[in-house]
Amino acid sequence: MLMMASIIRVEGAFIDVGANTGLYSVMAAIIAPGRPILAFEPLPLALAALRRNIAANNIQNVVTVDDSALSNRLGKATLHIPDPSHGLIETSASLEADFKPRDLASTSLEVNVTTLDSLDIQGPIGVIKVDIEGHEHAFLEGARNTISRERPIVFIELLQSGQSHRIRHFVRDTNYLDFRLRPDMAIHDGGEVLHDPQAWNHALVPVERLQKFQEACNSCGLAMLRRFTPS
Repeated sequence: MLMMASIIRVEGAFIDVGANTGLYSVMAAIIAPGRPILAFEPLPLALAALRRNIAANNIQNVVTVDDSALSNRLGKATLHIPDPSHGLIETSASLEADFKPRDLASTSLEVNVTTLDSLDIQGPIGVIKVDIEGHEHAFLEGARNTISRERPIVFIELLQSGQSHRIRHFVRDTNYLDFRLRPDMAIHDGGEVLHDPQAWNHALVPVERLQKFQEACNSCGLAMLRRFTPS
């Protein structure tokens, strides 16, 4: 979170994909007041909490909320939700049916899906945060033109079930660098994109913004390790 807070200060809109209850959207509004924020959240319970948190922090004028799920196609899709019988508000959901173990019961609902590219968002875009439970690869594929044009720093979560090979192709084709973010360091693995149990969060950094990313690492006390063979 400290790393993202440092990066959010750069110029440009903040796009929160899988905004959940709004932690990062609210943080962005506080850290960079007046900066445009676009928050996407298709899960109704999380969406309702997101709207309440935006209102409670009086940031309706800077946060635009969209209930679409972002992917690599347009239309409708099934959103898979873990069994809520535990009695807590379930805010975890995914377009990937296997994002949770198959032996766990789940429910589902149909949601609208779209791509970031189809929304034709006018830049500049400074930072994109993506936490959509294993569907990050599809989001990137549907945002390729926007990301290639705007060159934001992109934070993603990479689960063990995530399709890291598709993220690797995206990073290579768009001239980005992948860093897995451990608590004490940011690790670049050359041309690889690796799942790391100690670093589910990754930063995808355009090569021309590497110095800015290095400065953010320094400000957060993170060492930067660049490897050129898989660990």
